[in-house]
Amino acid sequence: MAQIDIEILTPFAAKFMEGTTLTPAERAEVLRIAQGFACKDSAAAAGVSPETIRARRKRIYRKLDVPGSGELLASLLALSLKMLAKGERIEPRPVVPAQPQPAATASSAVVAR
Repeated sequence: MAQIDIEILTPFAAKFMEGTTLTPAERAEVLRIAQGFACKDSAAAAGVSPETIRARRKRIYRKLDVPGSGELLASLLALSLKMLAKGERIEPRPVVPAQPQPAATASSAVVAR
């Protein structure tokens, strides 16, 4: 499944989760759900087991009073469309340019014998 750029989702998701009792780990999981991560991919990204992700998702659905990921995504999309229709300005986080990696030179290479 194609994944959505996290920078696009962050402002909408932050507004969507305002006033909730979600933990930071649960908030991060909502973003991964919105990006289309499967449980095992989300587990790998978070460095936890897939069972942990399944339990975390159940808590998220209960706290947000939605039956599953489809309804969570529908709610997030509805809020984002309302925000855009009202002309609310979305301030994305600044993009940090990637640091260039220094090129290895022949003189710096170590040869093992």
